[in-house]
Amino acid sequence: MSRLAAEAGENAAPVDLSLERRLKAITPLLAPRALDVTRRVILTGAMAPYAWSLNGENWPNVTPLMITHGQRVAIEMVNHTMMAHPMHLHGHAFQVVAINGTPLAGAVRDTVLVPRMGSVTIAFDADNPGRWAFHCHNLYHMMTA
Repeated sequence: MSRLAAEAGENAAPVDLSLERRLKAITPLLAPRALDVTRRVILTGAMAPYAWSLNGENWPNVTPLMITHGQRVAIEMVNHTMMAHPMHLHGHAFQVVAINGTPLAGAVRDTVLVPRMGSVTIAFDADNPGRWAFHCHNLYHMMTA
């Protein structure tokens, strides 16, 4: 990324997960407990044609991730694209528990960057019943379906 001469003394580093790997939750979301369910979500798409999908599906023709109230849930997001995607979950806070397959006790949040050609696993307790959106927070990706 080029620097803005009046604003910075040097070029900025590319956006990556180096900070995410160092963040730790002050109060971890997850008390020790086994996972009840793990879901894998494959992020796919490309610049030409400009189309993005989760598990090969585009809104509104999607298969919901069915989760039962009270379950401890992990979602492994595997990015098969050359673009990083900030993935956002409504209705729950989650903890980052792995980056590119390496376990960690990461930050608690509702959005996390999934690196290009990489993966991030999150975990949460399904304690807020309802239908919750899960999408890339690059809103222009969501709108291209």
